[in-house]
Amino acid sequence: LETPIARLRQMNPGAIGLYRDHGIDIESEPLEVAVCAQHNNGGLAGNLWWESANIRHLFPVGEVNGSHGVYRPGGSALNSGQVGGFRVADYIAARYGGWSAAPQGFRSAAESAVRELAPLLARPPATDWRSEREALQTRMSRAAAHIRAKAELDRVVNEAWEQWRRLERAGCAGDLADLRAALNNRQLCFAHAVYLESIRFAIASGVGSRGSCIVLDPQGVRAHAKLDPAAWSFAPENQAFREQVLETAAGRDGQVVSRWVPRRPMPCGDAWFETAWAAYRKGEIYGP
Repeated sequence: LETPIARLRQMNPGAIGLYRDHGIDIESEPLEVAVCAQHNNGGLAGNLWWESANIRHLFPVGEVNGSHGVYRPGGSALNSGQVGGFRVADYIAARYGGWSAAPQGFRSAAESAVRELAPLLARPPATDWRSEREALQTRMSRAAAHIRAKAELDRVVNEAWEQWRRLERAGCAGDLADLRAALNNRQLCFAHAVYLESIRFAIASGVGSRGSCIVLDPQGVRAHAKLDPAAWSFAPENQAFREQVLETAAGRDGQVVSRWVPRRPMPCGDAWFETAWAAYRKGEIYGP
């Protein structure tokens, strides 16, 4: 249809009535739209049982799994979580029924973590955890959501690592009540810095605008005739990258390495019911 309100009137007239019940006539009043960076299209590398490719016994299920690519169909987030949850439970019951770590090994790992965190917990934080959380969230919304620009990413990547170093120097929490939120900040801050590094690498590679984001480029395609071309032109998608997957890894030293790898083809199986059912009954589907 010619206008959004005409489409809404046909597709979902109840929405118009809902606003009217709250004193808002969206057929005549402008309605502010705020875009939410909601989905995580990409994520941790996993196998067909949703087990992490590089951390055994870790099962990233749902949108945090790398199975959610740029072309994931709508509604598949919930579906992936439900199916993944069932498959993970099935696989754990079949393969990991025993202890996955010796008690002494667990104690050693826990003591190592405590030694690492002790100096951070001993120092009172220079800032409140809430302000630190707001800073990294604002940075991600500004630079890593649906509108992206290389110059902005160059700047915010440095800001992100500076915030990380500040949290490492300044300590985590002066109050035990804030300890969990402060430790979450430490993890979130590192994660958002790695994400920003990955996004910057993709743009520098020349991937252009793809999926749900546009990459601003004054020399690119005009977004709309009524918008300033200097501010609202964007780089078109480089379709060659449709055959590539971006992998990013972060080492313990904080060094981030990104690379493009060939996209794996869809598997073509020749299984038929009787053989597939027999493999399931024998437990052969879980691997050797």
